[in-house]
Amino acid sequence: MKKEKHYAILYEWADWVDSQDVMQKFHISVRTLQSWRTNKVLPYSCIRGKIYYRKSDILLILQKNYNGTRKSLLPEFNDCNVEFR
Repeated sequence: MKKEKHYAILYEWADWVDSQDVMQKFHISVRTLQSWRTNKVLPYSCIRGKIYYRKSDILLILQKNYNGTRKSLLPEFNDCNVEFR
């Protein structure tokens, strides 16, 4: 039974990331991340001065800000009548 409980705790921790992970993933600064916390954009948990974020909360932010548009990054294809299959 102890072994199962240990694995459950490890699984739960796999759902959390620290500030460094979030900053690297979003390419943002410490100050921007602080602003997100202050403005309640991204929920967090703080333990002994170390801040953690749930991966599910991060994914929710991405989904809420998804605009769903697609535009060619190559200008020469923007006005062409080219079909891609």
